[in-house]
Amino acid sequence: MSLTEEIRLLHAELAAARKADVQALASKLIESDFSCTRCSKCCRGAFGDNTVAVFPREVRAIMAASGKSWFEVVEPPEGEDYDDRGNLHVFEWVLRRMPDGDCVFLKDGLCTVYEARPHICRTYPFRLDSAAIESYDCEGAGRCPTCSSELVSLAEALIARRIGELEESIALLERFEPFGQGERSDSQYIVVHDSEGTKYVRRSADGHYSFCPGPGAGSG
Repeated sequence: MSLTEEIRLLHAELAAARKADVQALASKLIESDFSCTRCSKCCRGAFGDNTVAVFPREVRAIMAASGKSWFEVVEPPEGEDYDDRGNLHVFEWVLRRMPDGDCVFLKDGLCTVYEARPHICRTYPFRLDSAAIESYDCEGAGRCPTCSSELVSLAEALIARRIGELEESIALLERFEPFGQGERSDSQYIVVHDSEGTKYVRRSADGHYSFCPGPGAGSG
């Protein structure tokens, strides 16, 4: 499928997502009997994969709420795609985690950027794929019915997340710069693709990240 066709299909999905019925979605959520226990296990590395993918607008919201810099909030995700210069190419960003795997914003079992938390955190353990609700393992599921107002809020968050994901995907593809496939090398440069375009990142020997000019990405 060409990029043009993929973008066209995403626009169609976006139009449908913007027309989603909040009340109908809230009604579907009743079946889960979900109620958050505030256990914070979804934020902690000891209980499984707690990777949180975030988009540029979410990163900037967290930066504003926390006073932290870009690379204090996020880092490039792991990847396996390399260009013909040996530079790693990845898509989007992930929240930073502590050495023990816990989210860097978790403190005493609470989120320190709760009001600015990403869509993934707002909607866990659910996600919306077209009109279907998908869910992940969570001890809050099957616990007890959630009140109607909370279900509506969750439904609204799920729709907002779906719209945000589609808008991000469209903007990313519209700005995407194709690259020739290559092999892994000892390059310290990472090329990150997101809705703001192509970003070039250098990883130093001590593990710190920094942005660098585009041309420099091929000199590692």
